[in-house]
Amino acid sequence: MFDMLDELDRAILHSLALNARAPLSEIARRLSAARTTISERLERLEREGVIKGYRVDVDYSKLGYRYLAFVLVKVRRGGLRGDKSNQEVLAEKIVSDCSAREGLPWVEEAHIITGEYDLLLKVRAREWEELTNFLIRYMPEHQDVVQTHTMLVLKAVHEDHSPPLTAGASGKK
Repeated sequence: MFDMLDELDRAILHSLALNARAPLSEIARRLSAARTTISERLERLEREGVIKGYRVDVDYSKLGYRYLAFVLVKVRRGGLRGDKSNQEVLAEKIVSDCSAREGLPWVEEAHIITGEYDLLLKVRAREWEELTNFLIRYMPEHQDVVQTHTMLVLKAVHEDHSPPLTAGASGKK
């Protein structure tokens, strides 16, 4: 799909990555393009699923999230449950439970990964007790959880939520 994007598409995406609230007229002016052209391109990028939504860049500490951890989860191997793997079912359950139950942290991301572990969870907690409950009470409730390994983030050095939108930036030509 990246190859199907032209220079203007990538410039629009870059502009939105910097400021998703920028008015179309400002983007058009900055890119020396007609506002209608920018509008049509945005509609196409949304329709084709390149743009899935518009997000805000949040300072989570100001919302009370004092702790960030990455939790690796080794999952008991099993067959499919319907059309989903054991890993996917477990990840969805963890995300759902943490959203619905009091005293558990927020699972910001959940990924099925390769290697020694099966899941990678990005977890944010307001209180130490939320993370403790999650790791020593909640996770062992699941018979499919074989083992966890938790890495607490001491300091975020670099977080970039804008994708590289030039062919050279991704290392590909």
